[in-house]
Order: sequence, then structure tokens, then C-alpha cells
Amino acid sequence: MLILYLAIHRKSSPKNKNNTQASVTIIICVKDDYQILEKNLPVLLAQDYDNFDILIVDDGSAIPIKNEHKKISILRINADEKIGKGKKYALHKGIHSVTSDYVLLTDADCCPTSSNWIQEMLNCTDEEKEIVLGISPYYQHQSFLSAVITYETALTAMQYIGWAILKMPYMSVGRNVLYKTSLAQRKIWEKQELEVASGDDDLMIQSLATKENTEVCLTTDSYTYSAPQPTFTKYIQQKMRHFESGNLYALHHRLVLGGFLFSKLLFYCLVLHFAVNYFLFLEKDTITFVLGFFGFYVVCLTSIQYFLNKRLQLNKLWIFTIFLDIFYCFFTVIIGSLSLINPTKKWK
Repeated sequence: MLILYLAIHRKSSPKNKNNTQASVTIIICVKDDYQILEKNLPVLLAQDYDNFDILIVDDGSAIPIKNEHKKISILRINADEKIGKGKKYALHKGIHSVTSDYVLLTDADCCPTSSNWIQEMLNCTDEEKEIVLGISPYYQHQSFLSAVITYETALTAMQYIGWAILKMPYMSVGRNVLYKTSLAQRKIWEKQELEVASGDDDLMIQSLATKENTEVCLTTDSYTYSAPQPTFTKYIQQKMRHFESGNLYALHHRLVLGGFLFSKLLFYCLVLHFAVNYFLFLEKDTITFVLGFFGFYVVCLTSIQYFLNKRLQLNKLWIFTIFLDIFYCFFTVIIGSLSLINPTKKWK
């Protein structure tokens, strides 16, 4: 974790505007969430950038979306033409229907933090950088579920942003990612990818990203925010969808990510083991060493989250890091196991 944080801490943001004349299409795939999209459209349309338009891909919404702005176009997907699960087909159709220089992907429930969102993402592009990974936090509420989601989002961001900086891009969040259109149009969805409901974001990175063509955008003006899941049931369903696509990652990515989680889980299990032995057999020498090491770990883990929040403003509840981390580890293992038993059939 320290290596990932240091990579993010040392990463500087571009100082000059790039691609100020490039054309950009914001692509939003919609599935019966047109009401919240209508709420966010004014913010999207208010972007301080001239050469952009918005493509809404209607993936069979119950109520047709209306087009009332010249910058907005709508592409409708019929149920009988759709291929595969999730929104991959809708995204594929949308990307292949545009002629702009870049496509900027987000979701219907996402709202940019500023009118400079497009420009901030474009600032990270050049002749080599054809993919820009953005950050998309969730709004924070005063609840345990919100705290869990906030911590998981911050930890995930540290991993995919940090590894991308270290030249190993492996995923993005589909709520905020920029592609050069000609690159995105090269993505061909494999049969096994179409069979899972998730993965429209990270599996594109798995296929198209290289250490040379991928950049990250860390300015807070480039963030897009969305509402977290309101209940644990919906959050569990969301996480189960995400885990399914992880099985299609490149082997070295799975080993790195799995090793990260496994090392955390093993550490907590060992601490628990020695604590139980102490209470049962009063092994004082052992428990003194374990508590000392555990205390050092807590300080390091909390400090990293504190400085990460100071740099990226992702986790205001960093003081509760150790409790949230323990819950995250065991929760992730359980949900990951459930996703293998009961795969998700749809994305909405």
C-alpha cells in the first residue's frame, strides 16, 4: 500500500491545457434511470468546453428518453438486437456510432464536480496517452454502509490509479474514463466477456491499455460523483457483479490483486489466532510482540489513508480505517465466493 500511495503522492498534474480543439463525445448508457439522468444533464451541458456533444444510448428503457437539446443525440437499442449480458453491447454500439476524437464515458447517475471536467481529462492526453483514468467517488452519508462504500472506493482508487502510474493499468471505473475513439473502437468483446453482466469498464482496460498509452487524472475538478447504494442488499448485488469480471483479468493482475487481499486477510487471521491463544493459554511473550506489531500496522494503515485523503479527498472517515479495513477484507472474501455460486444475469 505504501508503494501505491507514494506513486500517487509524487504524481504531478498537467499544467497546460492540451487538445483544446479536440472533439469529445460523452457517452451514457441508460437502463430505466432516465429520471436521474435528466437531473444531471444540465451539469453535463454546462461544461466549459466548446467542442463536445452527448450521446445517450437507451438500452431498452421502459419510458423513452426525450431529446430536447442540440448537443444531445439518442441511440436506441432494441431488445431483439442486443447481444450478451450487461451494457457492453450498448456501449459498443455507442462508441462505433461517433466520429469524435475522444469518447468520455460516464453513467446516468454521475455528476461532474465542475464545469472543467472535459478539459481536465483532456489535459492528460497527448500523442501517446490514449486512455485517461478518472476518479469517481460516491457521496458520503452518515451511515455504516456509506463508510464501508467510501473506504472501499478509496482503496480501489488507490490500487487502480497507483498501479497505472507504476505502468500496470488493469481497470478503470466506467463512471469516469476517457478513450481516444479510434482506440476504443478496436475493442472486440469476446464470448466469455459477454457472458458476464459486469466488466464493461475494466475489461476494456484489460484489452486496450498498455503502460505507454494510459494516463491518470488526479485533479478534483475531474471527478464525477454518484449516490452510493442505499442498502446492503443492493451493495452486495453490485459487488457480486463486479467480482464476476475479475475472473477474466490477466493472470498477473489476478495474482497481484489476490495477493494484496490475501496478505491482509492472513495478517488479521494470525492476529486473531495469537489473541485467542493468549486468552486461553496466557502466552504473554507472544501477545506483547503481536500487539506491538499490530499497533504499528494500524498506525501505518491509518496514516496512508489520512495522506491519501489529503491528496485525493476520497475518505473523510480515515480515522476509522482499521475497523473498515477488517470488515472490507472478510466481506470481500464472502461476496467473492457468493459471486461464483450465483452469477448475475443483468446490469440493472
